[in-house]
Amino acid sequence: MRKILFISIILGSLASCNDGDVIVTDFNFINNNLKTCGGIGSYTFYNINNSSAAESISLVLETNDILFIDSGINEYLLNGTSYWVNYRKYDADIDDNYFCSSIPPVSPNVINEYYGASGLVQLKTIVVKDDEDGIIEDTTSELDSDNDGLLDFFDNDDDGDNVPTINELGPDFLEGISEFPLDTDGDLIPDYLDVDDDNDLILTRYEDANGDLDPTNDFTTPNIPNYLNENIADNNIIDQYRIHTYQLTSDIELIINNLILVNGSEQITKETMVLGTQNNVIDGTVSLTPEF
Repeated sequence: MRKILFISIILGSLASCNDGDVIVTDFNFINNNLKTCGGIGSYTFYNINNSSAAESISLVLETNDILFIDSGINEYLLNGTSYWVNYRKYDADIDDNYFCSSIPPVSPNVINEYYGASGLVQLKTIVVKDDEDGIIEDTTSELDSDNDGLLDFFDNDDDGDNVPTINELGPDFLEGISEFPLDTDGDLIPDYLDVDDDNDLILTRYEDANGDLDPTNDFTTPNIPNYLNENIADNNIIDQYRIHTYQLTSDIELIINNLILVNGSEQITKETMVLGTQNNVIDGTVSLTPEF
């Protein structure tokens, strides 16, 4: 009697799965194989596996959010229209052109496809900004010495005097001979943080005779620029910043929580679906002119 009852329970369990509800615990995607293309308006993220099976998982985010330039987590609820996911199997290997080409390729053929019915997308971004100005600075600090909107750790002109910080430190400091940056006027404020480097009561930024936003090339006395010559008080009011630059690198991790993929009556459930990570999504120089 117990054997009959046990068999009945198994049969009952199998019958309850006939509605196509399938629980899958893993996909064979390499974590660091996440790639991106597109940009503001429509970003595409995808991970391809050609090692054991030609398959892909992709996410499209149709958003005007500017991604990858600030550290943090962006969240999006899948809706099947502006935020959507596809899992596909193919009859042959695929490459990056499948997702990033302006004209979608006609091959390989899709032999199976699931759509994201629901899920919460979490895009984690880690950004490193470096002004390469010769000063080791706290990247967690909110200090903005010149109030130009750029925090000191990625502001290559910390005092806003239109002389880059690296040009105000002095060779002894840069070469490690001295632990103290250059202080031309001896007021205990290093030049890179001093808005009046020669203490002649004229702002360094104003001692720019030719108005080219570069005080370093204005001389009345040979070999000493006016902004470092206390005997020259050249006052040319310039309330404008020169172009600032910094290096930016951006790494991302993309996961989808409580993902449900459907294909007709079939359903794949993933409590946490890791689409992967990508380093150096952005790796380059940012150039901008802060508003005064």
